[in-house]
Amino acid sequence: MTAEPATGRGRTQQRPALPRTVLPRTVLRRAAFGLLAATAINLALYATGRLVGAALSLDPAIGPPNHHLTAFDVAWKTFVPLSLGVGVLLLARLRSRAWVSAVMVLGAAVAVSTGAVPPLYAHDGITAVLLAGMHTVPGVALVWIGLAVRRASRRR
Repeated sequence: MTAEPATGRGRTQQRPALPRTVLPRTVLRRAAFGLLAATAINLALYATGRLVGAALSLDPAIGPPNHHLTAFDVAWKTFVPLSLGVGVLLLARLRSRAWVSAVMVLGAAVAVSTGAVPPLYAHDGITAVLLAGMHTVPGVALVWIGLAVRRASRRR
């Protein structure tokens, strides 16, 4: 005599598989936290620069000289590009883990390489160091978010 399954119908119930376009909540939480944390860290770096007396000005290659950084500049120039990077990660997730890995590497490379340019135009050394750090933070955040996206992506 065999025991009857808990459903009472002679078969066990299985959860339906989530469609590949549905993201686990952990990925969405990590993406939201990563975006907000990277923005907050960059704003903290900006505030630190103001406290220690950094010029927070630079002469960009394109645009008028003596551009003074504001908190709004720092916030949107962190949040928007990182949001776009996360969007590309989520699109790459639909292809495969390899695509997610490639986007992570490319995003980190872009963040680090763009971090080398603004310090060349900074008015003082403290601003140069802060700008390099501010460009590195979103790259680290993108990789951190990408690890969760990669874990949740298709296995190919």
